[in-house]
Amino acid sequence: MDTFIMNTLSTLSKSILLSASLCFLTSCNQPSFINLTSGNLSQNPSGIYTLQTELEIQDRQVKQDTIEVFAVVGGDTFPMVKDPVNPFLWSCDYKLPQGFDEATYYYLAKYSIHGTTSGSSPKEVKSDLQVFRLENRYVGNLASYRGPVGVEIAVQGRGMTKYDSITLGGSKATTRFLSENELCFTVPALPSGIDYPVQLIGGPHGALDIGNFRIDESVLGVVPSSLEIKSGDSATLLFKIDFEAPEAGLTIDVKTNIPSSVIMPEATISQGNKTVNIPIRGGEPGEGKLVVTAPGYQPVEVPLRVF
Repeated sequence: MDTFIMNTLSTLSKSILLSASLCFLTSCNQPSFINLTSGNLSQNPSGIYTLQTELEIQDRQVKQDTIEVFAVVGGDTFPMVKDPVNPFLWSCDYKLPQGFDEATYYYLAKYSIHGTTSGSSPKEVKSDLQVFRLENRYVGNLASYRGPVGVEIAVQGRGMTKYDSITLGGSKATTRFLSENELCFTVPALPSGIDYPVQLIGGPHGALDIGNFRIDESVLGVVPSSLEIKSGDSATLLFKIDFEAPEAGLTIDVKTNIPSSVIMPEATISQGNKTVNIPIRGGEPGEGKLVVTAPGYQPVEVPLRVF
């Protein structure tokens, strides 16, 4: 009796394992969806939006040529088209009814597996429920993607307000509101030769990425190009730039290898100006140079002699 029970249990166990294996090889590996449609879509005048998904197939029993994919939106079914390059990508265009700003949808795939007869019903698999919402605020592009410190760059888009601002690499730029479709910002005084990420700051959805902006090196004018000062006397250095200084002004850094021979205050070109005059007074006699630098500008050397 015990042997009969053990044999029965053994047979039952094998049946369960076989069923589990079949499940794993077939229905447990049924196709699945990767939704490639953003949850926030930029509103467009035509009201047509593209839904896209990737169908992931792990089961070799699926007949590839029998696969059909649909998008089911609000109860209506729309056939999706297979990408000619990537056969696992499917997409369709959906026209959102006027007055709506969001849509709920899911994906549906129908397919047959090897070993089924031609008259048998195809298998089906559905995705999770998805939602997309319209974003009537977006950034199209920059008028230019590189330029020097101080130049004004236009930003085009939609839904902009006077409360918006632009940042480059996290540094706030002076921003001017023109209309709901255009802003302008002044390139801030930052080191040149670097691509800075540009963002539109403001609105309910936080920062919007615009792209990268490269700051090109500018020429800093210094007049005169060399100095000779008698100890105790004074002269004037003129610093000039091609564009108006940004909101915080442009700080001019002046260093010298004869510090005891030079007496001068800090130099800053104030907001909106292009030049500044800085007095310099001769100290102890000596001969050396001034090295003039500013963020985004080429360094300038000015030979200096104090006698």
